[in-house]
Amino acid sequence: MTSLITNFFIALMCLLHTPLDFDVSKLVQKRMQKEITKVFLCKDFDLEEVTGTPGFQFQNSTYLTDHQIYKINRSGELLGYAFLGSAPSKTDTFEYLILFDQNFIQKKAKIMVYREDYGGEISSNRWLSQFKDTTLGEKFVYGDNISAISGATISVKSMTHSINYVYSQLQRQLAVASR
Repeated sequence: MTSLITNFFIALMCLLHTPLDFDVSKLVQKRMQKEITKVFLCKDFDLEEVTGTPGFQFQNSTYLTDHQIYKINRSGELLGYAFLGSAPSKTDTFEYLILFDQNFIQKKAKIMVYREDYGGEISSNRWLSQFKDTTLGEKFVYGDNISAISGATISVKSMTHSINYVYSQLQRQLAVASR
């Protein structure tokens, strides 16, 4: 019995001293590369950050706590854009990716990291497909053209509001940049 308790405490101490930290940005970057490869059907592409470029500047909002925008280029040709955003959930935030073609028509939305115990259904391709093939001029309304998910109400509303904000800001900024 004593050796069982000793082994338990040794195992517990090893577990507590095992480094569990990892760089989330590397995880998100790896997942983003994978999604771009799948959507644009190429492995050899370059990402050029354009967040600070005129036409891509906008403030964070209640539903968009952080963001980055990238041009996706292949051999000097623009394939599209990648928007990486962070939005609040019930007690934390989640990262998501929106991939656009060169005309800002959405090709795919993907939850990259979801940190809550409940509401993970927001990550399902079926739910996220509601945003696919949409343009910047579209408006999404929870319960109307966006389905609710039981147990993920806050995250669903946050994602919906965040995408609306991103679309409106991109539409506004692109209009200004084209003048």
